[in-house]
Amino acid sequence: EYIPAVANFILLKTGNGVEVFKKLQEKGVIVRPMAGYKLPDYIRITVGEEDQNRKFINALQEVLS
Repeated sequence: EYIPAVANFILLKTGNGVEVFKKLQEKGVIVRPMAGYKLPDYIRITVGEEDQNRKFINALQEVLS
């Protein structure tokens, strides 16, 4: 689930956003947890280059599996 945006980022519902943030950070992928904005289940993903997006998708699949 995601929240539509008109910016260069997407808010993605992942469950525990802070935990997913920490695990992605360990894999070298930087996102932002949204708990401080009263969205504890979401992370903010900035749209990047194709290779960066692919790295994020692969890391996210590993973290969520």
